[in-house]
Amino acid sequence: MPASPIDPRDLRVSDDERAHVLALLEKATGRGLIDIDEYAERSGKVIAARTRRDLNAVLIDLPGLQIGGRSVDAATAATRPVAQPGPGYSGAVPPTGGVLELLGWGARTFKGYWTVPPLIVVGGTGASTRLDFTQAQLVSNTVTVEFRSNYGGAAEFIVPVGSTVRVDGLQMRGGHVHNKVDPRSGGRGMTLVLTGVKKSGSVLIKHPKGKLRDWLT
Repeated sequence: MPASPIDPRDLRVSDDERAHVLALLEKATGRGLIDIDEYAERSGKVIAARTRRDLNAVLIDLPGLQIGGRSVDAATAATRPVAQPGPGYSGAVPPTGGVLELLGWGARTFKGYWTVPPLIVVGGTGASTRLDFTQAQLVSNTVTVEFRSNYGGAAEFIVPVGSTVRVDGLQMRGGHVHNKVDPRSGGRGMTLVLTGVKKSGSVLIKHPKGKLRDWLT
């Protein structure tokens, strides 16, 4: 007798599918469907999920967010069309458009030669983010980093000497901000604007090691 076809809900899921569901939970939190504690609890279940049935269990009561037996395209959900990075690049591939979205969980690092869009959205829970702009190609001299549904984790930004940093639009609900960029070096390079809401964790902005000292002497 032919074997019974497997129920699509029992199919194993990939890390991309888990990341997609985490992004859906972030949207649900932003809409007020679940609170921060529920988000943290459900995110843990997503990370431990093995099948689509497991993933649906955390979405079943959220309108329009159930994935059912469909395949999930996490790249479509989390980012815009992408371009190829240059040599020395480390991290996820950046988009060619105006927005780079860093969602889900895990460490995210951009360094070396990469294209920086005008807007970068940082989300996720407990995720570390490190963006090094010193060798990057800027689409715009002003780069806005918006923290959106971001809970915990460390964010580090390395800017070239001559950069200006603005943090007046950033709300920190717990955690701390350490801006090590000397204002005497500003006005000749990029402008980094931090905005949005970051709940706990830390934010560090600095120059490359030794570069400011070399410029001042």
